[in-house]
Amino acid sequence: MGNSQHTGYYNSPSVKTEPDILWKVKTEGQVISSPTLANNIIYVGSEDHKLYAIDATTGTVKWTYKTNGPVHSTPLVAKGKVMFLSYDGFFYALSQNNGKLVWKFKTRGESIFKVKDYYNGSFQPDFWDFYLSSAIFHNDRVYFGSSDSNVYSLNAESGEMIWTYKTGGSIHSSPAIYENSLVIGSWDSKIYCLDAESGKQNWSYSTGRDTAQYIWLGIQASPSVENGIAYIGSRDAKFYAFSIETGDTLWSNNNFDRSWMPSSAAIGKENIYTGSSDSFSFFSISKDKGDINYATKTNSYTFSSPAIDDEMVYIGSANGRLYGINLDNGEIKWEFETIGCKTDTTNVFNTEGKMDMEKIKPLVADIKDMPTLSSLYEEIFTNTGAILSSPVVSKQVIYFGSSDGFVYAITNK
Repeated sequence: MGNSQHTGYYNSPSVKTEPDILWKVKTEGQVISSPTLANNIIYVGSEDHKLYAIDATTGTVKWTYKTNGPVHSTPLVAKGKVMFLSYDGFFYALSQNNGKLVWKFKTRGESIFKVKDYYNGSFQPDFWDFYLSSAIFHNDRVYFGSSDSNVYSLNAESGEMIWTYKTGGSIHSSPAIYENSLVIGSWDSKIYCLDAESGKQNWSYSTGRDTAQYIWLGIQASPSVENGIAYIGSRDAKFYAFSIETGDTLWSNNNFDRSWMPSSAAIGKENIYTGSSDSFSFFSISKDKGDINYATKTNSYTFSSPAIDDEMVYIGSANGRLYGINLDNGEIKWEFETIGCKTDTTNVFNTEGKMDMEKIKPLVADIKDMPTLSSLYEEIFTNTGAILSSPVVSKQVIYFGSSDGFVYAITNK
């Protein structure tokens, strides 16, 4: 999301017309991690357990580093290091230049959040829990959340723990920093504001929590902060704005078609911009009052977080399309189809990218448990080239990952 405030803004010429592929790199797993650009190198993780360093101009892979688990977090580049969290339970710091291990820190374990199986009541991994927490850098420290329910503050040079704060659930939200306040969400459905220096809680806020069906529960979005205000969505189908100083709710909005709000918000001059899940939409929301300016249909689950420049917004959807949208009025100016989207054999999405319910009904008719349903979704998302990764924009080039296993660089230059 561009910086430790998660503003999602990139100072780049706009991509106003349909882009072409500048280069693409195939990994051996889904690319759910979002790329980070530093010194003309793209750093990004893959489900094949590797972190990739790719030349941003040519697409040449400079080096890779293999962990013992999928890498679904976004890499942090700071102090000559690339830092990220893996599902193997380690937080890694690698040399930015050659990918050699500098240090690693062991959490108490990373895992997918479990929810109630609505077929039989057992608890099963939530297919929709795609991400791990991504770290930020502030005053020579790194901060991130963990599936072990802790927020960690580590020394960036040594990897030694400075403090830890325990929440009531897994943390896959990524922290944001405003001055000396750290804001983060947890699967316990709470938003926390901590003192970045000491780790002491300044305040917390409980969003909606459904412990009967385990559907309207948890925060997987990451906060975006600006001018003392934190903006964040929740799976209770609401979006919130908080005073970072007091924890007071400045406004909230629940007019999103009862949709989870798992996408983080990009911050513009007067509005914020975010995606949604079951609403199949991208929203422009007033900063001041939380009113919706417009809703643009993306035709599928939009967990990807938007990247904006002065005129355009770029956001991915589970139908394998990256959309270029006019920031002012929400008009879709172009859409880019991933390789998976073009070669998809499941045909769950029609030529316009809309879900064909008549195709889905026979596929789910005989399913009797959530793991089987999750496997079906996994197949669909992989074949379709679903975009769960969030784009980065620089010099009129857009970088992002896809569930078809590719890292893409696209441009209309």
